[in-house]
Amino acid sequence: MSRLRSKRVRIGKYTLPALLLVSLAVGTVAAAAYVVLTWYMSLTVLASPRVHFWDGSSAANTMTITMNIFPDVRTIDEDAAWNIRSNGTGNIYIRVSAMDTADVAEVRIKAYVGATTLFDQAWSTSTTDWSGPYATTGSVASPAIYDLWIEVLGAGTAFGTTSITVDLKVESP
Repeated sequence: MSRLRSKRVRIGKYTLPALLLVSLAVGTVAAAAYVVLTWYMSLTVLASPRVHFWDGSSAANTMTITMNIFPDVRTIDEDAAWNIRSNGTGNIYIRVSAMDTADVAEVRIKAYVGATTLFDQAWSTSTTDWSGPYATTGSVASPAIYDLWIEVLGAGTAFGTTSITVDLKVESP
């Protein structure tokens, strides 16, 4: 026991290398965590996903249809200015989010390419919901441009111009 007491332990000799090794290990772990967290936080959401409305010059997730309407008359736009352009495959959701039900009795929209129909849906009211009776879904191909056929039935007292807003959402952009 006396032999152990007579030996001097030199902690200072190993302190500097040990501190350098520990700080290097902590710094490496902190840098890796920073890189991973920074990578996950810098994701960007695209305004126009791979499927969107297209008016010939710009992409959008919402389109506004403006038509002249008359009482109890169906106004049809067989070759609408808007269409649906697909740069990828997937499921889409369509809804009419705004329409004046005092002027519009029904809106019917059909999206098709050639003889293939993407959807054919009629709305008598607008909705904020993406499911249920006043929304529709379709499965798009890639690449494809779907033409829109739009029919608006004026209400009994309708007269003048009305605007209808249609929204499109991609299941997984």
